[in-house]
Amino acid sequence: MNKKILFLPDAGPNNPFQYQLIDFLKKDGLQVAKAPSGRFLATWKAIRIHKPDVVYYDWIQSFILGKTLLITLLKCFLFWFEIQYLIHIRKTPILHTLHNMRNHAGRWTKIEHVIYRYFLRRCSRIRVYSDSTRLKASRFFKIPLDKIYVIQDVPYHHYYPNTATRKEGRTNLNFSDTAFIYLFLGMVKPYKGLEELIKAFKELEGEDTYLVIAGKGDSVLYEKSIEQQIDSHPRIVFHNAFIAIDQVQYYMNAANVVVLPFKNIEHSGSVDLALSFGKPVITKETIFLQRLLHHQQELFFRKGGKSLLKTLQKAQQIDIAKVGQKNYQVAEQSNYKDLLKFFRV
Repeated sequence: MNKKILFLPDAGPNNPFQYQLIDFLKKDGLQVAKAPSGRFLATWKAIRIHKPDVVYYDWIQSFILGKTLLITLLKCFLFWFEIQYLIHIRKTPILHTLHNMRNHAGRWTKIEHVIYRYFLRRCSRIRVYSDSTRLKASRFFKIPLDKIYVIQDVPYHHYYPNTATRKEGRTNLNFSDTAFIYLFLGMVKPYKGLEELIKAFKELEGEDTYLVIAGKGDSVLYEKSIEQQIDSHPRIVFHNAFIAIDQVQYYMNAANVVVLPFKNIEHSGSVDLALSFGKPVITKETIFLQRLLHHQQELFFRKGGKSLLKTLQKAQQIDIAKVGQKNYQVAEQSNYKDLLKFFRV
């Protein structure tokens, strides 16, 4: 009988990478349940309901961080209790994907580091996305290397529909065939560097050149901030809404280049999504992305401002179709099938 895996937390429709991972595991015969993070004792409640053989945490920040120091300390204590219960009472293996060393918002990082190190050292297996992150995590959290595995996500083209043509995508979004379109697609959040992108794009010349920002903001206040910075610019389009799964193909296929100007990035599902649609990716240079996308050196920038502007300009001068084809190959040829071994503890 196959073991039951409990996924925590349920990422919801805004993070479909989790849904496609669950679907991938189910096709191999594994049983998978999922539960939300909740405010307190979410793991305890989920275990009582689902009685899993293995617990997998996609991330733990929502279990340990609160808006105030007091709430954070309380959540950390309760999470510590739950992990103790899993290990010593239920003797349940814990699996985890380490996405980033610190939370994007920079909240309570010292407390986070202490509880995250405690948690990671009690995991049976940990997944990361690169050899450099594997080494960095081992040193930073003092974790044995033999419990850290480098495994990529299931490529998004196994999940997202992709039948629309370039012309259909542009017709759907009201763009001409001659337009050069830069696309940012994903949740609109402060750490994603949109302010720098908007500023750089405004300096970019070309009457038939457009920037499309597609995605729901994480707060009304931040959405208004982005709208104010766009300031009714005639070549910047802000589709402030969650982009449904069947609509993503229109945005991706209409675009020439995907732009992901994140301020700090270890790994991003947005990069994986762009690769699965065969798109060149303008993004910040990191060790991980340098190794993954070494064939598109021209599309990396080191800082915002002039560096980002030059990269935007460079995208119009290179063979982006060739880069896109290579990016699709990178997505499909990854070692994502090793996930089946990872989850069979």
